[in-house]
Amino acid sequence: MARINILIAETQYIIIEGLQSIFSRHPDFHVLGVMVNKQDLFENLHDLRPDIVVIDPLSLEGFRLDDLHTIETVCPEARTLLITDISNPDRVRQMVEGGAKGFLTKTCDEKEIIDAIYALLRNENMYCHKVINILTEGAPSVVDDCDATGLSEREIEIIRLIANGYTTRQIADKLYRSFHTITTHRKNIMKKLGINSTGELMVYAMNSGLIQPREQLATGK
Repeated sequence: MARINILIAETQYIIIEGLQSIFSRHPDFHVLGVMVNKQDLFENLHDLRPDIVVIDPLSLEGFRLDDLHTIETVCPEARTLLITDISNPDRVRQMVEGGAKGFLTKTCDEKEIIDAIYALLRNENMYCHKVINILTEGAPSVVDDCDATGLSEREIEIIRLIANGYTTRQIADKLYRSFHTITTHRKNIMKKLGINSTGELMVYAMNSGLIQPREQLATGK
């Protein structure tokens, strides 16, 4: 397997040491460096070209939600894995809707971190149980009704793709439909389910059994 280049963006010494220790035990992983502030991260991102950026968005002073998109713009091949201690449901949802396809907390173990990295490299979403539980508690309307029978087969297929990180354009290309058609499907799905965000849709997909949390599949919990 090709070497997986990882860039760490974190300021807490213990967390940095812990991550480096974990990655050193996996021969496929190579830590390119540690960025302790937002400026260093964006100054070095283009030249280092990491496969994975492991970041605590609360640790870097001045880091904003829009900066997740900036990482993708500067280094499109990089996948971002958030490892942080956010417990506010609204903030977690903002991070997910802002493009966080990998989201763990600092209580996650080594296996969860490694599984998350490989999932991201497969272009799959990866959220630990704590993040999923936070999203669920913040979206009671989704949890109350997990019945997917009111959706068409095409709508269910689109929900699965959305929940696995596909954009509207990518879904249109994959299903050989127009961008407008998929946009209309998304609006109809949201209306049928009575939800207003991609984060709530993701929670619905997991609670209804349309997809399963990657961490649950990996650990069998």
